[in-house]
Amino acid sequence: MNDATPQAYTLEILAKITGVSSQTIVQYQEHGLIRPEFDDETVRALRRIEHLRETCEMNLAGLKLLTSLLDEVDQLREELRWRR
Repeated sequence: MNDATPQAYTLEILAKITGVSSQTIVQYQEHGLIRPEFDDETVRALRRIEHLRETCEMNLAGLKLLTSLLDEVDQLREELRWRR
């Protein structure tokens, strides 16, 4: 496999890798918490969502807001790195 080629996963493999049920993954996808592509970025996003859900006991609306804000912070940090 080429390192530049993103790894794509099926729903079942993604559930096995992350320990998140297929039903929950579909629910997160339907609420816009994760992208429809199941790749390494989705694995990272699912792990972050599950960490937030477990530690902060957030509902889906709270998770969506917080993950959106965290994504924005990541983008701003990346922009700052490029400007330095």
